[in-house]
Amino acid sequence: MTNTVEFGDVYICLFPFTSGREVKPRPVLVLRDLDPDCLICRITSVPHQGFLDLAIAHWKEAGLEKQSTVRLSRLVTVEKSLLKLRIGRLAADDLNRVRATWNEQFRL
Repeated sequence: MTNTVEFGDVYICLFPFTSGREVKPRPVLVLRDLDPDCLICRITSVPHQGFLDLAIAHWKEAGLEKQSTVRLSRLVTVEKSLLKLRIGRLAADDLNRVRATWNEQFRL
């Protein structure tokens, strides 16, 4: 378990299925530390599909095994204890695209 997480950190997390009954270890992007929880989104190897999906340009540098996509449409608040292993961090230009998309699409 980790005490502090930062926007841009990439972890292997026990990501919950929508039903909440099962979990699957998968890479996630930390969006916000909400001590003792954090807001994360799923990272998938499925190519870019929607306006909230962003291809990661520097996926190897982020510790990912294959070309990957950040899914801002798959947000979850989890306990930090579900973050099992920090595998990397998104590159600055990938982070800037995530931030810009978030700010453009999630204004209330």
